[in-house]
Amino acid sequence: MSEIRIDSIAKSFDRTPILKDISLQIEEGEFVAVLGPSGCGKTTLLRCLAGFETLDAGQIEIGGQTVSGPSRHVPPEKHNIGVVFQNYALWPHMNVAQNVAYGLKIAGLAKKDRAARVAHVLDLVELGGFADRRPADLSGGQRQCVALARGLAMESRVVLLDEPLANLDVHLRGALEEEFAAFHARSGATMFYITHDQAEALALADRVAVMNHGRILQFDRPEALFRQPTCETVAGFIGEGRVLEA
Repeated sequence: MSEIRIDSIAKSFDRTPILKDISLQIEEGEFVAVLGPSGCGKTTLLRCLAGFETLDAGQIEIGGQTVSGPSRHVPPEKHNIGVVFQNYALWPHMNVAQNVAYGLKIAGLAKKDRAARVAHVLDLVELGGFADRRPADLSGGQRQCVALARGLAMESRVVLLDEPLANLDVHLRGALEEEFAAFHARSGATMFYITHDQAEALALADRVAVMNHGRILQFDRPEALFRQPTCETVAGFIGEGRVLEA
């Protein structure tokens, strides 16, 4: 079970509201993108979902279990969630296989089983021949694939991606968009993808949440965002649309 229920959550830092009464219902196996300008609260939302931040109000359920709320906060290491960060967050002194295996080692998986799972996920991201290389010897796209493989190795039913393509060139971004879509099709994992790039969001996601100033303005399928925007901000933001007085 990997459905996500976010119910009226709020989060402030130093009395500055960042998230304001956000609610989302994400189905098991769905690919959801959160789209919005820098500073709108996207990454804070992901951090709350991952368990890195506590909530000021509301609650979050994953697979029917409350992981964050008024009287309960499950630490991130017990969420069974894979997180792929924008900056890769790879250990420079470890090779590719060791980076991917690290979480499995901490979880106590036997060495033989770790090796088999690492080999499998590296093949999934087409890095099977790079297991012994260090991150410094890889391209940006390959490092991002290692970060993705590390998330996949934990066999998480929910994968969170925080602007994973922001630091890559156009060619690599296109290739990794295809990889994310292919992984989603193969694994059936629930994907929660943060981005400020509407082309990424609309190409990859089953549904897109458009966010601004800490609020969700519309949560809908890509075609509905184009054809039936619920407010002027969404209409102007999606596809750089124009709003005409009438």
